Amino acid sequence: MSNLSPSHRNSVVVGALLRSRFSEYLVESVLGQGTFGTVAKCRRIADRKTVAIKMMKNQNQLAKAEVAVLSKLRCLDSDKCNLVRWHRSFLSNDHICLEFEHLDKSLYDLMVGRNGQPLHIKEIRPIVQQLANALDHLKTAGIIHADLKLENIMLVNHAQEPYRVKVIDFGLASDVSAAKLGSYLQSLPYRSPEIILGLPFTEVIDMWSLGIIAATLYLGFFPFPGSNDYNMMRCIVEAIGQPPNTMLTLGSKTGRYFQRDHDSTNSTWTLKAPEQFWKESGIQSKETRAMKLRSLYDLLHIRAIGGETMADRGAESCDMLDFVDLLIRMLHLEAAKRITPRQVLKHQFTSMCNMGWMYHLSSYVRSSSELLNPTTDSRKAVCGSLQQPSSATTHPIQQNLPSASAERSQYSGKRMQASTAVSTPLAQAQRSNAATSSSYSLKRKLVDSDSRGQRKRVKSDPAPPTTSSSALTLASSSSYSLKRKMGDSDSRGQRKRVKSDPAPPTSSSKALTDEPDKRSVPAESRAQSGRKRKSHDVEYVGHQRGDNRN
Repeated sequence: MSNLSPSHRNSVVVGALLRSRFSEYLVESVLGQGTFGTVAKCRRIADRKTVAIKMMKNQNQLAKAEVAVLSKLRCLDSDKCNLVRWHRSFLSNDHICLEFEHLDKSLYDLMVGRNGQPLHIKEIRPIVQQLANALDHLKTAGIIHADLKLENIMLVNHAQEPYRVKVIDFGLASDVSAAKLGSYLQSLPYRSPEIILGLPFTEVIDMWSLGIIAATLYLGFFPFPGSNDYNMMRCIVEAIGQPPNTMLTLGSKTGRYFQRDHDSTNSTWTLKAPEQFWKESGIQSKETRAMKLRSLYDLLHIRAIGGETMADRGAESCDMLDFVDLLIRMLHLEAAKRITPRQVLKHQFTSMCNMGWMYHLSSYVRSSSELLNPTTDSRKAVCGSLQQPSSATTHPIQQNLPSASAERSQYSGKRMQASTAVSTPLAQAQRSNAATSSSYSLKRKLVDSDSRGQRKRVKSDPAPPTTSSSALTLASSSSYSLKRKMGDSDSRGQRKRVKSDPAPPTSSSKALTDEPDKRSVPAESRAQSGRKRKSHDVEYVGHQRGDNRN
């Protein structure tokens, strides 16, 4: 935010009292200063509560417009909607004062405190999710924020609730129905193509700003840091591509940055060279980019994939691909094809719905889930509640995005290259898991085969006695089975002989009554007994046959 003029800067004094008919406020410090006012940290005398008060002088129209927007949003739950809570407005010392809840610090302050060190994508995810939730509710209310940027996104309490954020500053906000063609909205690095070109616009311009915020948090610097609209458009064309001719033809400001080809039967446009723009406008184009992006897929190669295990590296590779895919959809040049807030909430990167199966395999997935859902069961949330907004709304979803297959086919070549470049760890992890599973199955088969072989050997050749209880049990069981088998065979044979060739009554009765209990006879004794009976039967049958022949 730019500084106030000296008169405005001196209008708020630390230690001064602000009076309203509700309470008195003690100014403790100045939190920020801008073109249209000052924000101070104040202590409400009545209950000693800390609040933030935005003071505006000689800005009655802007103040009234902001109050109108805040009044419209007052019916919403500010905590569930990730919007700053507005308490009241009052007049004090010729200042229109707006009282808000006091928050921690902005994302801009966070990045400054990190010396520009970028955030990891698993830290960016909860921020994107909450901002998409806020934009979803603003879309429902029919409101354009029009100034979404790092300075206007506040951390609620970063020490106790990491990366919980709320949207502030509705000074440029308006109803969608009141959007004026040609308005200069949005801070320059966050400005959407439709604003630069002077096209009709809606709340979709806020989605472009969200895409710039996500990319900035990942890079540590603006992806399109133009010092003017021409530089901004030149950076956009080099990284994303030139807007379609139909879009350029409708823009009221297109001629400032593009040259029309009059020799062609079709309306074609070409971006002016920096020298031509300087000659026509007197504005010199300066190169301010820390890195020239030739494609958003360049983001895939900025950082190396880390992770201690193959599963972690595979999960992070997939996550990075999903992050870039979401950025491409947020930064679509055509507003009608740009992703909606509700679709952002359902996207794979934001919802993590495609990584639930890796929860127990990857510490990366577990830590990402905990950042996204610090107060809930992160395991269940990975594929459950994260797919829905934190406060579900009942308004219909505007399907202004082409089908997933059509959208992905547009980037299929680049995505295949990116997937090949970074998905190797995941493939290796999957092969490793498959090998482990195959090895485990082979071990199980070998064990089962050994067990079956052992049981088979025990049945045919009982193991000698051993001191092991398990061996004793197995041998006893096998011996018992063998005895039963032999006993059944002997009984069937004996019944057969009695039926066909009855023995003399005395011998048969004696054999039946004198036969001992088979379970109490050792296996060897029973085998010998069986052989003796078999021999006796053969002799007896031969005797019978001899009698018949005689």
